[in-house]
Amino acid sequence: MNIYQPEKNRYHSRNTNYVYALAGNADKSTTYFPLLSFITQRFKVIILLLAGILFTAFLYAQPKRQLQWIGGPTYVLQLGSFKVLTDPMLSPQSDTAFIIKKHPGTGALNAWIKRYIAPAAFDTAHTDVLLISHPHADHFDREAAAFLSKDLPVIVPPAGVATVQARGFRQVKGLKQQDTITLKKGAETLQIIAVYAMHAEEEPLKTELGEVNGYIITHRYRNNVYRIYWTGDTVWFDDIQQYARFGKPDLLIPDMGAVGTDGTLGRRGLNAEDCLKIIEALHPAKIIPVHHSTFSLYVEPVSHLQQLLDKTPYSRQLQVIPAGATVKL
Repeated sequence: MNIYQPEKNRYHSRNTNYVYALAGNADKSTTYFPLLSFITQRFKVIILLLAGILFTAFLYAQPKRQLQWIGGPTYVLQLGSFKVLTDPMLSPQSDTAFIIKKHPGTGALNAWIKRYIAPAAFDTAHTDVLLISHPHADHFDREAAAFLSKDLPVIVPPAGVATVQARGFRQVKGLKQQDTITLKKGAETLQIIAVYAMHAEEEPLKTELGEVNGYIITHRYRNNVYRIYWTGDTVWFDDIQQYARFGKPDLLIPDMGAVGTDGTLGRRGLNAEDCLKIIEALHPAKIIPVHHSTFSLYVEPVSHLQQLLDKTPYSRQLQVIPAGATVKL
């Protein structure tokens, strides 16, 4: 990067000569004061130009960071030169978007789930990793498996490796909770840490739903650090407070929807009250919820979270975006 630097010695030299001449020729002040004014004005212009150059350089030095919500649990993160796709649900808008083994509300077996909002268009080019919290039918559908490149690197909980491989993906990494994978490109790194997510609190549902990862995603570019906590499908549990050891999240991405609260089998994800507990524990700078509004199994409207946070100091941190929207981070 080329940053213009003024020639400071040249102006120091002129100011020194001027002071000397003024001291020795007081009667010629009418000649030198206009010269002083000229030099001062010129110096101010140069300072302003330098400030503009430095500010522009600062802006260009900030890595590009943005999020596009595709719908459901699916979003695309652009963190500098890294692109991350999550939990791909690409089924079309339909009354029969996908089948779930047991409906979380009614308990009906092999139940069809309705998709209210079609998945947004997005660019899969140059995707570095497909990050999967767990490969349940509502987090990785057949349309996504058919559409995505089978050479795409995939990170998934170890229990889900066989499921993803069975769909033809060749580069599948099982990331155990507390384990880390780091990607590097020049001066940039993308660190992904798998953390525990408790899909449900009550048994036998907790065991039936199996292993789920949340992720701490940290992008570093030189001295610039940006940290994200994506909850995955979880309910509140006290050990979430321990995730503060990774550092304050710049962004919290909670999977909302309060799935299962319309039935007797048990809740299997965050509601607004649980999400507030996470916010109070970790104090994220920004909150962008996903996993709401898109499918019929999402019970709680995301407006409940907004209404709850409106009563707290965290209302301004919440940013609810429509499917397809892209926001700068």
